[in-house]
Amino acid sequence: MKPALPLLAGAALAALPAAGARAQEMLSMPAATSPSPGVLIPRVQARAYFYDDDQTLLEQSVRLEYGLARDLSVSAELPLFQGFMDEPLPSDGEFGLGDLDLLVEWRFLRKDLGPVDTIRASIFGGAVLPTGTDAYGGDGVDPCAGAAFTGIFGRHGFDLAARYTHVTSGAAFVPLFASDDGDDLVDLDAGYAYRLYPEAYGEERVAAWYATLEVNSLFTTGGRHEVLLSPGLLLEAPDYAVEIGVQLPLSVDSGDRPEVELALILGLRLLF
Repeated sequence: MKPALPLLAGAALAALPAAGARAQEMLSMPAATSPSPGVLIPRVQARAYFYDDDQTLLEQSVRLEYGLARDLSVSAELPLFQGFMDEPLPSDGEFGLGDLDLLVEWRFLRKDLGPVDTIRASIFGGAVLPTGTDAYGGDGVDPCAGAAFTGIFGRHGFDLAARYTHVTSGAAFVPLFASDDGDDLVDLDAGYAYRLYPEAYGEERVAAWYATLEVNSLFTTGGRHEVLLSPGLLLEAPDYAVEIGVQLPLSVDSGDRPEVELALILGLRLLF
């Protein structure tokens, strides 16, 4: 496990030269932001989940988002997992692909209140496709829909998001994720960002530092839930954004699945 995190960090930071990042997107939740037509935004994230009984799961995910038209975009996110857990869960460094998350997003509201201040809202829909291997994915096509709101007011940013996923596959023999129970999923997220630097923008575009705080919640229709507190640090430069954060459990009822005790996040966004 130890060599994996430096390798993930090096792979992410090696891609730094690009051109223009999106504004104040949280680390672990959707935002009502959308790339311009013809713009591709890759995002790479590395996460390490530490569970009870010294079990660990590493995740590397790549998301590509492309602007189809003004306020209309499509995105695809594919994770790769590596498990160091107890049998029959993925163990001994076992690799596997996760399920592909495919979404279309329409931003129906954009009201700019000033040079920085803005209010935006979007709806999205799509499906989770069964590309996962072994215990890392389901065996059905799971449709989903949701909405996101983003507000930026001076040095303060706010995000709200909700998503419903209809799980079509049955309960899995190895219950690693919430979707393995075969129940539908509800994601509820709230986030706050405070711009640490600069205090005010001048004529030149400069890198900005933000402190972020999120509450990321997952509920199943079968009564399970996971609520995580997610503080982070975000650096947004004109050409890229770097994300560093942690996740701590506030309330967890995972049933037969392992319970997360801590998660570490390292991410990078680019603009081509």
